[in-house]
Amino acid sequence: MSSTPSQDRFINPEDATRQLYKNWREGFALPLLIGVLVFGAAALIPAVSASTSPIVDAIFITTYLLVGLVTVVRFSYMARMSVFLLSIYVLGIAELITHGILGDSLFFFLALVIFATILISPRIGIIAVALDIFTFILFGWLMLSGQVIPLNPFAPPATLEDWISASAAMIMFGAVIILGFQRLEKEFIAAQQQIDSTLNTLTQERNNLENRVQARTYQLKSINEVGRAVTAILDPDELFSRAAKLIENEFGGYFIAFYLLDPSGNWAEIKEASGEAGRVLKENKYRVDVKGKNTVAKAIQAKAGQVAESSEQMRLDNPLLPYTRSQIALPLMIGDTVLGALEMHSTKENAFPPQDVDAYQNMANAIAIAMENSRLFQEAQQSLLEMQATQRQYLQDAWHTLTTDEKVEYALGDSEAAEDDLIEIPLSLRNQVIGQIQMASSGEWTSEQRNIVESIAAQATLALENARLVEESRSTAAQEKLASDIISKVWASTNMDSILQTAVRELGRSLEATEVEIEVSMDGKNAE
Repeated sequence: MSSTPSQDRFINPEDATRQLYKNWREGFALPLLIGVLVFGAAALIPAVSASTSPIVDAIFITTYLLVGLVTVVRFSYMARMSVFLLSIYVLGIAELITHGILGDSLFFFLALVIFATILISPRIGIIAVALDIFTFILFGWLMLSGQVIPLNPFAPPATLEDWISASAAMIMFGAVIILGFQRLEKEFIAAQQQIDSTLNTLTQERNNLENRVQARTYQLKSINEVGRAVTAILDPDELFSRAAKLIENEFGGYFIAFYLLDPSGNWAEIKEASGEAGRVLKENKYRVDVKGKNTVAKAIQAKAGQVAESSEQMRLDNPLLPYTRSQIALPLMIGDTVLGALEMHSTKENAFPPQDVDAYQNMANAIAIAMENSRLFQEAQQSLLEMQATQRQYLQDAWHTLTTDEKVEYALGDSEAAEDDLIEIPLSLRNQVIGQIQMASSGEWTSEQRNIVESIAAQATLALENARLVEESRSTAAQEKLASDIISKVWASTNMDSILQTAVRELGRSLEATEVEIEVSMDGKNAE
């Protein structure tokens, strides 16, 4: 069963390195055997042709066929390598029998050590060195005692020192090869461990970064949600209570409180707070000295978010909140003007890291903007109510004056006849009733008929108001024209008597006065 990437992550680095090396060796086995067959054939043909010993020829051919067999047939890796190493050993013995220790057999035996170490393990390399030494001792004793004679009659005779020298060289080169390979393997494992450690570190950092990004994304989403929700609230009382609940729900707050500066700017009075502690604080009209060392006071003074530095400071700020482990205070600002502060508590340690203060400040700024919008809306509503009251008073006075001077009424039909159903529709102009339509019928009025009457009443009211305004404009224009004419005639007079006579005459004629008198005097008497 193949392992998954998540399982490979927990494999020991040394085991992973050995597995990697094993995979490389197994992949290298087949190309190695094919190469041996190709180049071996090129060396085998001239060697057999030049050889005079059928024993050596048989050894060469048998070895070549064995290598060909394990190459063609899919044997296991150990079987293939065993045949390959055996072929090298046999070739070394053949060379040793043919030319003795002074021939090329030493190269085959060294090759046996090298390939045994590389292709299988250093332990097999040690066994190969021991096998080579045993072979040297055995054949050295046989050849030095005359029991075995080299097949090549021209081979130089070897002495005991030659066999000892060859054995020492084999031990020396074998030790160098095995120790060097072991050292290389250790360095490779150490490098693999370093790479694995680096990858683990990078993986942890990536996971931490992903977690931070995810937490930051959720935090910004919550902040935007709070800002979006409070922006649509125009009632100040609802704004603070809703904002406190939203912050508590979105951030899992232990205690949320809003403070507003009093007119003097010396105290921050609590406006809204969550939980039982908040209820107690509001009932006691809790407030914070802006010049004090409270976290809220520091935030207002610095015009920047402040994180409580110690649990002792949190306890001193408010003993009603014993489970507070983290605290932050944020100024509610419009531009450079501080309106108050937002205070947040959490039961978690380091719930408000310094790098998150700016994000929370953006939320506080959004709430401050909502506060200002709410205030402006309330002022606009108040101004609108005042304008509407003034307008209603103006309409009431204007129509009262109009209806006092003359009766504005029109009737049709017999008002004394007994009628079964009577409806009265007010003539309402900007929430001010200036009259009514009264209708009587022998039958019952339907809703469609009532709607028609109400629609006509609304249009008739507008028409009446327009007519009144036209009459008022004409009256004003006439008065202004009359005043302008009198003033022109007065200014046309050239002396005091003429001015007084013109003023008296024109005023009396225009206003139809029975008596007009003008007196210029400095003794305090009033002119009549």
